[in-house]
This record gives sequence, structure tokens and C-alpha cells, in this order.
Amino acid sequence: MQLRLNNPLILALCLVLPTPAFGQFTELTGRVHKGSNAVVGIDAVALKASELAQKEGWSKKLEAAYVDRAMFLPPEAEKLMITSQVIPGEGFKEAWGLALMTLSEPVPMIDVARAEGGYVDQINGKDVVWTPSDSYVVELDPKMVGIVYPGNRQAISNWIDEAAENNSDGMSDYLQLALAKITTDTPIVMAIDLKDAVSPHVIEQRWADSETIEKTTLKIEDVVAMIQSIQGATIELSIGASVQAKSRIDFLEPITLSDANAKRLILEALDRLGSHIDDFDEHKFSVLGKSIIVEGDLSKGGLRRLLSVLEVPTTKFSELKEESVDSDKAPSAGDMAENSQTYYKSVTTLLDDLHGDRKKQDTRGGYDAVWMERYARKIDRLPILYVDEDLLNFGSQTAETLRYMAGTRKSAGLTAGVRQSSLRTESRSGYSGYSYGYRGAGYGYRTGSRGGAEPNFGRSTQLDRSQIERQEQNRATSTREEGWRLIENATAEIRKEMTMRYGVEF
Repeated sequence: MQLRLNNPLILALCLVLPTPAFGQFTELTGRVHKGSNAVVGIDAVALKASELAQKEGWSKKLEAAYVDRAMFLPPEAEKLMITSQVIPGEGFKEAWGLALMTLSEPVPMIDVARAEGGYVDQINGKDVVWTPSDSYVVELDPKMVGIVYPGNRQAISNWIDEAAENNSDGMSDYLQLALAKITTDTPIVMAIDLKDAVSPHVIEQRWADSETIEKTTLKIEDVVAMIQSIQGATIELSIGASVQAKSRIDFLEPITLSDANAKRLILEALDRLGSHIDDFDEHKFSVLGKSIIVEGDLSKGGLRRLLSVLEVPTTKFSELKEESVDSDKAPSAGDMAENSQTYYKSVTTLLDDLHGDRKKQDTRGGYDAVWMERYARKIDRLPILYVDEDLLNFGSQTAETLRYMAGTRKSAGLTAGVRQSSLRTESRSGYSGYSYGYRGAGYGYRTGSRGGAEPNFGRSTQLDRSQIERQEQNRATSTREEGWRLIENATAEIRKEMTMRYGVEF
């Protein structure tokens, strides 16, 4: 049963929580696209008033602050809610996303178009702006906008009809309960609804070689049953002088794990998904009833990574009063230099965030594969107005290299699994009838064939499997190292070129 605005549970939570902000989100929850399974809710007013935001200038001019802040926050936004339909087992891949925000004052669409380098359009009776980040900014009301991506015009037209109905059917009970936890002290809440998200045979296959299961008394069937019963995960972020995260993973049945084993399983799951965050290594894990609770401090880099899972698909939405954007006026050399400097610093800040992961390896999924993809997307969405064209080409190529590196890391676990499966087939039948080729970076192999490979009679040993994992890890690591070498060389070259071209330090 869907939660309604007068649902007793929601009302009870609003009464017991300090300074609840959820009531002010109801005008946004009614406009959510149907099928949403992930949400981020932000009380922007409370967030910008926090000690950390004041200290680090999160309310400063947007572009200058981007390299210092861990998230994008439109200065006019009062309440911001980002929803999406994500696929957890595929690196949290987004089928689509929708950012909704209430504003302190109206923002003319023509000004948004100029600032974004896009153009004004009209869809289903609403003024919209197409942006180069493949998204549309839709004016729902004078003080409410939606940013939809990807820019599927027909799908956006259908969503406009849904939004006009203004009901909460598009958001599950679990996500609405998560949003009810937003307060002035906890201005950011993230949640994902995981009910029925993964099939049991997929879980069993992915966890068959679990190090945690091998090194403990846990049984694979118990772990599969527990993971299959997962209902969702919620992260509450309290912002004061620093950021404290309280995460909870909720299950249908009581959890019988020890605190230590719960930590091992959760961290291994993050590794397998390619979404490890170092901060979680130091967090406190505890089992409480049907939930696993995780608590601890979150660094700026950790916050940036976490919020990159769902984010607004543009980083230049406004600041329109502080700068006059005239589409008929050519940019000055000073404009080009300043905007290009900021773009360069933003790209290198994101690369520095990833730098610490370079020696960390995990053949099952790619330790940082998700963050490489998300940071590539961040680069794609950086402001491009009045930025040097050569610098934009550098950013685009850097993003593509990160995506390729991420894909290679993830495919290493897949191809290793396929080859191990082939070994098991050989062990049973005396020959391999499976042929698999991979041509990702100019290299390839075959796991066996009827026509040429020497039969492997009964040699499906742990040594064989370990050797395959090492081979795939070496392939992925080699590509990864080459990718970083190319990025570092290109960064040095573009820095030198831009410094000479504009006479300022990049």
C-alpha cells in the first residue's frame, strides 16, 4: 500500500524527529517519475547554514567553489530531491534520472539557456531548456523546476503529465520513510529500494568464491537467503563542522550475523560492486534486529563519491544575477582564462580523488569502477560556456579513458568467471565446448574449442581458478596503468599549453 500524506507512520515520524523537513518535500514527492527506486533528499537551506558549508564557502560563486565542495547545489534551491531508477548489480547504472527543486525565486528559462549554452523549447505546454549535458530543465511552476535526463523528449512529455497529477504513487513506502528522516541537523538523506532486486541464482553465482565465506563459518546458502531478503539501504548525513554518516541496510528477517562478519560481508559487497569507499573501513558496524547499522565520519572525497551516485545533471544552473550572459557578445580573454582555469581545476580535483585507488585491485569487479564511471560523468557535466576548446577536448578524452578503464576492470571479473565456468565444464566432460573471445584493448584469448585447444581432463583445481584470476587481474591492471599514464601525460601537456596561451597559471 502506498504511503499518503496523512499516513499515520509518516505523521508519527514527523512528530518525533527534531525540526522535520519532510513535510516541505511533499510538493516534490508527488511529481516523481513512476518506477523510482533511489532518492536523495536535501534541505538546501539547512545545509548551506551548516558550519562546514560556511567554512568551505559552499554558497560562494558556483564555479569557483566547485573544486572545493563535495557536491553541486544550486544557490537558489531551497529543497532538492533527486530520484532515479538504478540497477545495483550493474554499477548502479541509471535508466533515467530526475532532479526536482523548489526555488527561493523564479529563474527565467532564457537565462538558464544562455548560462547552460542550450536553448529554450516547449514540451507539452511547459517551457523547457535543452542543455548540452543531454538533459532538459522544465519549469513546472514559477518556483519549481525539474531537470530530467537523458533528454528523451517524448518520455519527458509523458512525465509532465504524471507530474501534473501530483500524487505519491511514483515513490515506494521505503523511500518515503527515508525522506521523513531529513531534519535541520541531518539535511541529506539517500536511500535505495532493493526489494526483489536480485535473483537468488545470481547471488549464489557471485558469492561462490567469497573470501568472507571461505574464512568464516558462514554458509553460502545462508548468505544467499539473507541477501535475497534485503529491503533497502538508507544513509543519513549529519552536517556540522564535519560530516557524519549513519547507514542502515534493512532486511525482511532478523540478522544472525556477528558485527564483525556483517562488516566483512558489506565491505566485500562494495568491493564486488566496484564502489568501495575507504571511510567505511573505519566505520562501526553493528547488527540490530533486521538491520545492519554503519556509523562513522565521512571525508570530503567520500562525500563526493557517495553523492555522485545520484546528482543533478548539470553544474551550471544559475548564478545569473552575478554575471551577465549575453549570447550576442563574444567572451573576453579574461572570461576564457577564468572559466578555463576553473574547468581545469575541476577535472584535476576529480582525478586526484581517484588517485588513491590506483594500487587497489579486485578482479571480481574493479575496486573503483563505479567511481571512475561517475567521475567521467561529472567531467561531462562541468560548465563548458567560455571554456577553451582544446581544454574541452582534453576533458572529453579524459572522461572516455576513465570509462574504458572502468569497463576493463569490471570485465576482468566477468571473463575470469566465464573461464572458470569453462574449467568446470572441462572437468565434467573431458573437453571444452565453450569459446569466448574478448577484444577490449587490442588483446584477446580463447578459453578452448573443439578444434584446437588441448583437452583439460579433470584439472579443475583451485590452482587453475587462482591462475585465471591472476591472469585477468594482470590484463585489467595493465590497461589501468596505461590509462593513468595517458591521463597524466595529457594533463601535463594541456596545463603547459593553457598557461602559455593565457599567461596565467593552470
